[in-house]
Amino acid sequence: MKSIKIAMSLVFASFLLAACGGGGDARSPDRPGLTIDPETLRMEFVNNVSTLPGTGNSRISVRMLALRSDGINKNVGPEMVITDQVRWQLSANLGSPEKAELDVNDDGSPKFRDTVRDGKVQDILNRVQMGVDDATINATVTGIFTKSGKTFSKTLPFTVVPPTPAGSPKIVGKELILLDPLIENDSETTNYRLLQYFTNTPIPENITDTVYICSSDTTLAEPSADQPVALNGSVPVTYKSPFTSDGNNAERQVTLFAVDADSNPNGCVGATSDGIRELTVTMKPATFAKVDICAIINPDTAACDAGGVLAQDSIASCKGLDSNSISVPAAQRLQFVARLTYNNVQNPGQTLQVYQCSDNGNDVWSARDGDLIYSTDPKVDPKEGFAVTVDGATYDDLKASGGIALTSVVTGNFGNNVPDLADTLELNLVGPRVDELKIERVDGLNNDTNGPDTLYVNSFLDGIEYRALCKFTELAGGTGAFEACPNGLIEWESSVPTTALPVPDTSVNTTLTAQAGAAEGPLELKLTYFGSDEPVSVTRPVNAVDPGALTELRLFMVPNATEPDTLADDEFACVGRDDLVESLEDGEQFVRGGQQFEAYANFSNLQASTALPTEGDLLGAGNDSTTRLLRVTDQSRIAFTAIPGFWSGDFADPAACQTAVTDSVPLEDITDATGGFILTPAAAAASFDPNQKGRLRSDGLLRLSTVCVQAQADTDSDSTFETQSVDGASVLVLPAADDNLLTFSNELCSVLEPVLTLSSLPGVGFETPGIILPVIYGVSLVADPLLATLIQNDDGGTIPAEAIVEALITGDFSTLDPSAPDLGAGLGTLTNALLTGGPLPVGLGDLVDVVDACLVAPVTSVVGGLLDTLLGFNIEDFQNFDETFYDDCINLFGDLAP
Repeated sequence: MKSIKIAMSLVFASFLLAACGGGGDARSPDRPGLTIDPETLRMEFVNNVSTLPGTGNSRISVRMLALRSDGINKNVGPEMVITDQVRWQLSANLGSPEKAELDVNDDGSPKFRDTVRDGKVQDILNRVQMGVDDATINATVTGIFTKSGKTFSKTLPFTVVPPTPAGSPKIVGKELILLDPLIENDSETTNYRLLQYFTNTPIPENITDTVYICSSDTTLAEPSADQPVALNGSVPVTYKSPFTSDGNNAERQVTLFAVDADSNPNGCVGATSDGIRELTVTMKPATFAKVDICAIINPDTAACDAGGVLAQDSIASCKGLDSNSISVPAAQRLQFVARLTYNNVQNPGQTLQVYQCSDNGNDVWSARDGDLIYSTDPKVDPKEGFAVTVDGATYDDLKASGGIALTSVVTGNFGNNVPDLADTLELNLVGPRVDELKIERVDGLNNDTNGPDTLYVNSFLDGIEYRALCKFTELAGGTGAFEACPNGLIEWESSVPTTALPVPDTSVNTTLTAQAGAAEGPLELKLTYFGSDEPVSVTRPVNAVDPGALTELRLFMVPNATEPDTLADDEFACVGRDDLVESLEDGEQFVRGGQQFEAYANFSNLQASTALPTEGDLLGAGNDSTTRLLRVTDQSRIAFTAIPGFWSGDFADPAACQTAVTDSVPLEDITDATGGFILTPAAAAASFDPNQKGRLRSDGLLRLSTVCVQAQADTDSDSTFETQSVDGASVLVLPAADDNLLTFSNELCSVLEPVLTLSSLPGVGFETPGIILPVIYGVSLVADPLLATLIQNDDGGTIPAEAIVEALITGDFSTLDPSAPDLGAGLGTLTNALLTGGPLPVGLGDLVDVVDACLVAPVTSVVGGLLDTLLGFNIEDFQNFDETFYDDCINLFGDLAP
């Protein structure tokens, strides 16, 4: 990059040569052609993912890029992908057998994969299944480029990690299908995959090839018959419209579910869901109204997902929605996007809008023949809508030639070639000159009054991610908004490289990364842009601080989704399905579909107040000098876990998750109580969303269980999350939460929480989860696998919600299936006494006394004794309690006492 900093004497000499007719400048006919400048080599992992999961079938991808030069014009962008011109090597410390290898052809030659936005990439493969206890392998990949007999190389580190599963596999794909009732037999085909996510790498394992993906109603959604699919493949599902122009056209729901291929030789014929690996898809009637085209300058690599949907946070960057013409600079990458507007058939006054980069593999994008502003062929990728404008030198040539239109018209047609359902956008090419830069924190903490950014060194904490923003001089006369800078034409530098380095150093996004043994103190992060006549720079102050050792990891929750900046130290929450509405009356209230958790950390060296921040102040704690708690939710070495069970509270020392499920084996010791019905403990009923850190969501179609939530930290970078949060939470996962689910309850969590998490024994001063929460967990050991086994959504989308609710209330599941047991007591029996007492002899106060008495008999054995207690539960036993509470507790919960 430093090569562009030409001394003024050389600049003057080049001008002189040009004036004399020799050497040539950007407009000279004898100017030499552009060639790769090896001094500008840049290597990167695609999507910045450098952690290879040892699943035996995974990969990460690397590529090499460079700018060009003609000997006079240096650093000519945009960057060129030269991956296939590079010789690739891996370090030799990859174990035996090797845990990583470069992808090659059958003859052993390098195999390069061509992608739309990233060009040619070199894949690093894992072919060996690693055990959970295997050590992380630290390795490097090197790219070697040769020009004129000289060798240039770049090296990047990567790791191979033993995969640590995060919850159950998930079906991933489009969840909202819009079909036009005015189009006869309207349909849409889209792809789905079954992915297993992990806690220690952002790359999920694609296990679609091991299953069949089936549909609860093939008249609505028909998966491809060609299954199982190839490794790393996907399953096309075709949605067929049930809507008609003269029909009622209520929205429909259909469930996709995965079944193991090995145990289902007939595929989806006769297959039933396990209740976990499911995805509910909503089909809505909507008439396609219009298309509006826009363009993003230098889009983020993840701007469009695998289904072609534009990320929500990228919508504001898409230009042209309010005009028919925009200006775009030379030497930039472009992503075209179509805003599709639909009229909601069910509500004529309402429109639905979706932003699409692509349309299920169809050719929808085009530019005019003869348009010269693009450096790619085809000019605009017809399927993905991606393009690159010509370099600055070519722009100068075109502009100097005169009479050449520096414009293009791009068309997006998402209406099956119906002219009224297409739109055009005119592009005017301008120069790549930049006179103003901005360094922006990706996390949004950009208030300049906060002073220097704080970078924590010598700890497990990640660095700070920044984004380079450019204000192009010729866009809106230099008064326009800042745009993302182009890769390669920028350089990041640290004033104290022994303390911190920006990695990578020429990409629009960089992470200021602390170096080993870094010293505390101030430094500056510098950003320089080289695409103008003279380099332009800007700096941002940073202060390096050593936080010391992690002394405490805390877990908080966001108790109200409408107040995301308020946190609470809370041990109980509810999650469930918010779309189970087919057979329930309008107006029913449902538990929201997820619960947000946040992790905060206490460190030994932070010299601030020892008092914990008050509720409502926590989300700003990362930049607040009055608190010693730092928000660490988004740190790569923080993970959240949800396991079947409940949080012990303070009755256990140390507090911990209590669970009966150690492996997936039948609960044979309770078959007598269930009438011989063999039950296999289901996986956790909720897991954390891999796309939203800390967001707990219900798994499966119908679940009833409790899960225990904790945060974990990997403090020594060995991919083992050895530090557990001192806090935890019990989360009740429900299939639906209407007023009948738990008898006499209204606001489910607010009413149940005092009962389920309360009680402190006077004079002792510690809390427990009470007796009832473990009992509900005991109910779930029976009810949850029953729901998965007995309740199949195979009747066109209607879910027998009333029957499920009735079974949960009474404990009698035989109404759902003759072979299912009658437990004799259900949640209604228990909570009726807890919440009101009703006509029964005991009210809430009396029961709390009983729970207090039982604190001295911690509930730690939950399989045998707990279910015996549940199945033999008699509410009338409570009426005979006197002051000898401990003896009464032993009598009632005898099998649970120590």
